[in-house]
Amino acid sequence: MVVISIDGALVPPEQASISVLDRGLLYGDGCFEVLRTWGGAARELPAHLDRLLETARALELRTLERPRLAAAVHAAVAAAGPGEHRIRIVLTRGPGSLAARLGELGPGRAIVIVEPLPPQPAELSLAVVDWPLPARRGRGHKTLAYLDAVIARELARAAGADEAIRLDAAGRVAEGATCNLFAVLPSEVVTPPVDHGALPGIVRARVLAICARAGLAVRERELSLSELCAAQEVFVTSSLRGVVPVTRVDRALLARGAVTERIAAAYAAEMRAAPDAPAV
Repeated sequence: MVVISIDGALVPPEQASISVLDRGLLYGDGCFEVLRTWGGAARELPAHLDRLLETARALELRTLERPRLAAAVHAAVAAAGPGEHRIRIVLTRGPGSLAARLGELGPGRAIVIVEPLPPQPAELSLAVVDWPLPARRGRGHKTLAYLDAVIARELARAAGADEAIRLDAAGRVAEGATCNLFAVLPSEVVTPPVDHGALPGIVRARVLAICARAGLAVRERELSLSELCAAQEVFVTSSLRGVVPVTRVDRALLARGAVTERIAAAYAAEMRAAPDAPAV
C-alpha cells in the first residue's frame, strides 16, 4: 500500500499532484530524505529531519515547521499499516520564476511518500566510475538535483556492479552513488571525510559510534583507491540497506569479514530495539 501526504494532509495516490511550474520539477530546486521503518517505526526520523532542515536552510527554502513534518511522517506510516516501509520526504521550492530571489519564494510543498520496503541486498559489488564529485568544499546535500548519483550508479551497472565508487576532484575515494563507504584495514576502520563533498550519512554516523563503543579503531580520513582495493574488508552504509558487506571491488574479490558482520549485527540490534516514543 502506498500512502502520500502533501503539506501534512493525506491524499489518495491517484489524486496526489503538484504544479508543473514547481521549481522542484523544473530545476531540481528542493531537497529530500529517505529512510525506512524498523518494527514499523521511523526510528531515525529525528536525525533525518535534522539533515533535511539543515539542507533547507542552506538552500534558503521555506517549508513546514519541524513538528508538522514529523507529524505528517508518523500519520503516513500509521496509515500504511503493518510491515516495514520506505519513507521519502521531499521539500520543493514551489512555483516561481527562475529570476526570482530565493527569499521571495515559498513556502514550497512538503511531500511524504510511504511504500512497502523492497527487498534489501545481502552483499554488494562495487566499480570505480569515471564520474567524480564536483570540486567543492564542505559536506554534500541530498537535493532534488540527483542526476549525478543516478548516472554514477548506471555507470557501475554497465560495468557489472551494483554500486559505484565515486572519487573526489583529487582522485580520492569519496562515497558511493547512494551510500557511504568503509574500509577495514589492518589497524583501523576508515571512512572518507565529508568535507570534500560526500554526504554525512545517518547510518555512517551511527556506525562510527558503534565502532568506538566496540573498541575498534575508527577514523575519518582521506582514503586512496589503492587502500580501498587492498582492504581486508569493505562495507557500505545507507538508510535503506543498513550495513552491507562488499564482495567485489572492480575485479578484486573480497570475503565477508568478521568485522563487518560484527558491525552489521550491532547496527541491526540497535535499530530493532523498541523506541521509547515517537520523536520529532
